[in-house]
Amino acid sequence: MSILQQTCSQDKVRDFLNGVARNSRQSEKTYGIGLTQFQRFLNNKFPRQDSTLETIIQRLISNEINVYTLLDNFVSFLLNENLSPNSISIYVTAVKSYFAYYDIDIVSSKFKKKVRLPKNHREDEEPLDASDIRKILLSCNNRRLKPFLLVLASGAMRGMEAASLRIKDTDFSVVPTKVHIRKEYAKTRVGRDVYISNEATESLKEWIDWKYRDRKRQRLTPLKSDNDLIFSKTKFGKDREEAQAFQTAPQSIYQKIRMEFNSILKTVKMDERKEDMLRRRVTLHSFRRFVMTVISDQVSKDYSEWFLGHVKSPYWTMKEPQKRQIYAQKCMKYLTFLDYSELEATGKNIELKLEEKDKQIKELIKKQEKFEQFIQSLIDSGQVKEHNQKHHI
Repeated sequence: MSILQQTCSQDKVRDFLNGVARNSRQSEKTYGIGLTQFQRFLNNKFPRQDSTLETIIQRLISNEINVYTLLDNFVSFLLNENLSPNSISIYVTAVKSYFAYYDIDIVSSKFKKKVRLPKNHREDEEPLDASDIRKILLSCNNRRLKPFLLVLASGAMRGMEAASLRIKDTDFSVVPTKVHIRKEYAKTRVGRDVYISNEATESLKEWIDWKYRDRKRQRLTPLKSDNDLIFSKTKFGKDREEAQAFQTAPQSIYQKIRMEFNSILKTVKMDERKEDMLRRRVTLHSFRRFVMTVISDQVSKDYSEWFLGHVKSPYWTMKEPQKRQIYAQKCMKYLTFLDYSELEATGKNIELKLEEKDKQIKELIKKQEKFEQFIQSLIDSGQVKEHNQKHHI
């Protein structure tokens, strides 16, 4: 049993995490990791005592241990683990919440003075451009990973949102394909509809067809259901209900895909980590930032905020067909990376616009030359003096 499982199996911890899970499963997971780090700290600080998250509560209530000193020592322990300031802050918040759940009050003013958290210095994220994404995609031979990345790079979804997509969440009958993101897996707990490129659509269809292809042995042909998670591996069973019971959870799908993605980054030499941190400079979330930048530049900030599921102005409203049309006409061509027919068409369109600009410039030059000739003729005829020409110019 891992230390995470041992920690979360403690009665007091389990009761606390069950309460957290009522609002957010992700918070339950994050708090569980934070409490596990605290258990590791207790094992390190009190090696000769059987100190657990359960026994430490009574020692704190009886004032045998000062809660502020304990938390400050915990921060020092986390700093030695080479964790980011943001992670340290989250883990300390988890422990504070656990203490508060069991009536150990922490005064905010005292906490700020006695527990010094590291400052979270802001650093610009590593930007991705279309050539970087194309490089990653060309190095990817994984049948499942490539459509997953194309969905992220054109739909601006969070990794967990994409991992939780079901077959019935995709509407292939409209162009571009509409995808529904379930509220249970959205960070803001608000469901929304977004769009993906035609390139991502074709790749997604190829993955689904391959996943449910007929096997030589009929019993090995997977059963297909609209409730199936798109990016789960194939499942088998005597009936559909039994087969669905073996389906991988979205969290497991995401973790596996993240590992596969990190392998691709290593191949293309883009696996550099942030300074003094374990986190990589390029992550799956980098695709979301790229799409945000493109949509904001090509359409508007309000449209991009809506597309990403951020809080938008209540006065910004638009009907679904219009939103879809804007994505198709203004955004999709900039979110296409391997569909060379689309890229070629976009290139020709740009080339035509450049040719048109050249013609306009040439016409302006001709008009300028005619104007100068006209002025010169007036000077030669004595109708206009030369210094007037200079003044006019």
